[in-house]
Amino acid sequence: MTRRSLAASAAAWGGAVALIVVSVAWGRAYQRETPQIFLGAAPLVGRDFRDGWDWRFGWALVAAAGVGTVLVASIVSGWWWRARLRWVVAASSTGSGAFGLFLALTDGAGGVLYGAVHRTEYLANLASAPPADEFLRTFVERIDDYSVHVRGHPPGFVMVLKVLDGVGLGGGWPAASLSVAATVVVPAAVLVSVWAVVDASWVRRVAPLLIVPPYLLWMVTSADAVYTAVGACGVAAIAVALRGGWPALVGGAVGGTFLASLMFLTYGGATFALVPIPMVIVAWRAGASRTARTVVAVGLAATAVTVGFAVVGFWWFEGAAETREQYWAGSAQFRTWTYFGLANIAVALIALGPATFAGLLALRDRRVWLLVGGGLLAMIAAHVSQYTRGEVERIWLLFYPWIAVAGGAAITASTRLRSAALVGAQAAGAIALQAALVSKW
Repeated sequence: MTRRSLAASAAAWGGAVALIVVSVAWGRAYQRETPQIFLGAAPLVGRDFRDGWDWRFGWALVAAAGVGTVLVASIVSGWWWRARLRWVVAASSTGSGAFGLFLALTDGAGGVLYGAVHRTEYLANLASAPPADEFLRTFVERIDDYSVHVRGHPPGFVMVLKVLDGVGLGGGWPAASLSVAATVVVPAAVLVSVWAVVDASWVRRVAPLLIVPPYLLWMVTSADAVYTAVGACGVAAIAVALRGGWPALVGGAVGGTFLASLMFLTYGGATFALVPIPMVIVAWRAGASRTARTVVAVGLAATAVTVGFAVVGFWWFEGAAETREQYWAGSAQFRTWTYFGLANIAVALIALGPATFAGLLALRDRRVWLLVGGGLLAMIAAHVSQYTRGEVERIWLLFYPWIAVAGGAAITASTRLRSAALVGAQAAGAIALQAALVSKW
């Protein structure tokens, strides 16, 4: 590494640390002066809006540390580069689910259930929500009747909970189990995309990083984990479809269905649609006719989902407009862009961890940038829309796994000790943050 590149890297690290420090100091003063911003752990959101920090110990943290220790040892031993690819993917998925669940269990069963059963969440609306067809048809006009999270999203997730309730799986644990399952699914979907767009060697480099990222604190404990999994499956299906052959139409249709369904789970699905755009553009240049089949299949499937909701009575644009009005009538009116324009990025740096940042500085592979760049593009679009002033540790879960792929640039078989140290830093950061922050989700 040249002297110039070392200086640039040091400046980037210094800037990232300074941004976090400033956002914390400024945020603490801001929340004292304006408690209506409802942060409590600025720039993060705490369960206690006055002070969301509370150092505590739970035996589940020891279990999470055990997962991190085994992971570090497996990197030092070179297991990730020797094992069959299917075991690499399976280990990444199950490890992610276990690590995220142990973090949540720091506060006992309530740590897992809180984000599902709280009165502001989705489950609290099942008793008062009308039957499914009427719920969709009257959603916009009756939006004031529902909890804050329902008012902030399309009606899709409430419909999912209605289906669970209808088959006898109502209550907090089935709802929370969806988030746990989604936490397991996300790494597999991301790694399939990495395999399809880049190659198998990069799957091995990225897989360990998806087990212990700090953003897992908010996966197991929020419905946004489900949205993240739906989006990831959509991108994975499109990535496989773009490789050509018979999956082009099937994969495109599946991908379009997932991405359109995401639009009816979260309005953030509109910006998430930017994630696959770079790989579609490159695939089009390589073979327009082959790519066209996938794009047409995506479009037809997405149209079918959108029309289906419209026929029942919910028009996405009407819902988005009403939700934006609700958003600006709430805490957003007190949240100045002057602060959150910086604080949102600081939160993203915290959630992604040092290994991701190191990878972003080192990443040179253009193929990998197709996925990482798509994630960054979507996150920046969400940021500049100003629809996300705060709470992005949860709202931007959609984008984090794709940006985390960049960390693979810092993970290699030839630098196992350095790679293990970076992954260990991810795990240690997540555990320390869980021990200190009592999150709202």
